[in-house]
Amino acid sequence: MIERINVTDLVVVLALSAALIIAIYSNLNELSMSIASGLLGYIGGAGKHHIEKKGEK
Repeated sequence: MIERINVTDLVVVLALSAALIIAIYSNLNELSMSIASGLLGYIGGAGKHHIEKKGEK
């Protein structure tokens, strides 16, 4: 079954992705590395939280 989309997670991922693209095109290497690590950490944490929540049901 298709589950509902978490709007908050979607907005955060889109905003961080847009910021990452802008930082890459602006040649801001340190900022782009920081944004990329934050994006990966957020996605990993959101995925882990989703799995734990699904197991509780």
